[in-house]
Amino acid sequence: MRITNKMITTRYIRSLNTMSSDLNKYSTMIESGRAFSKSSENTAAAVKAYQLRTDMSKVESYQSNIAHAQSALSNSESVLMNIEDLMLEAKDKIRAANTGSASADERKIIATELKNIQDQLLQALNANSSGSYYFGGTNTDTAPFSVGSDGRLEYNGISLSTQDTNDLATLEGYKDDSMYVDIGMGLTLIDDPEDTNTPPRKIPDPRSVFQYSLPGINIVGSGMTTINGVDVPNNLYDLLGSIADGLESSSYTYDKVNALYEKFDTATKEIIYSLTEVGAKTSYLSFMTERYETQTLNMQERQLKVEGADPAHTIILFKSQQVAYNAALQMGTKILQPSIFDFMS
Repeated sequence: MRITNKMITTRYIRSLNTMSSDLNKYSTMIESGRAFSKSSENTAAAVKAYQLRTDMSKVESYQSNIAHAQSALSNSESVLMNIEDLMLEAKDKIRAANTGSASADERKIIATELKNIQDQLLQALNANSSGSYYFGGTNTDTAPFSVGSDGRLEYNGISLSTQDTNDLATLEGYKDDSMYVDIGMGLTLIDDPEDTNTPPRKIPDPRSVFQYSLPGINIVGSGMTTINGVDVPNNLYDLLGSIADGLESSSYTYDKVNALYEKFDTATKEIIYSLTEVGAKTSYLSFMTERYETQTLNMQERQLKVEGADPAHTIILFKSQQVAYNAALQMGTKILQPSIFDFMS
């Protein structure tokens, strides 16, 4: 078989292109730090890398949700501490007024101050950030608390001092109404027990998500209690109003106001319970944050082993290929015979 110049030239150019491609590949590996840029270069490693990237994306999403929940809980905690201070101030004023030494004028002054505290309490319960209300449960768009025409506190449009059976059932449902986020607890969907359609709509299982908001009804209380034959509201706002009315009433009696005060003192303990709940939730989120930070570092190390190129080894390969490529270029001047076209200008 006769080997022609064309065959030599074709083979040489093909080999030179291959060497150039390899040289470019090693250069890219050095610049990017990646062992491969296409899945076809290493299919097995590419599958592992894809799974790692998917897991890291999930963790990143969980971390974002945790940060959102932590921010909401931090804001809620600040407001709760403000409410606690207001209630302590109210207690001090009630004790100062409900004594045998306080005059009728002094009681009226303190009653006015208690009503001012009422207004501050309402504002605190309707605290919001960027239009999102903290204590409305899933109702974050409108102020959850308002005062009805009868002067009684309402939650999502229902009086907290109601005695209507249907309204009480609705208020009871609001106690478990909370915002939630997926933080990697194994999100699962279940049938909505309150949906009568067939099939019922799916909702997240409360045990598989993190509930971070506090329904305001759990903070202030709801319903009525009978004290000495008189129906008394259980919520802090209306109790403050009842105590203020009792202090400035012409038929004021120590026993009546004291009974209301004892009920008020008991009701304020819900604020402590709410603060404790916020603290527990915040602590759990901190634990999950540390867990995901560690998990992210571990996955990044695994990703480096799967996708990363060994810098020293890659540089050696690049330099070796560079030497071979330069040698091939020099050899080409001897292999490729000049033609008349090379001397034409």
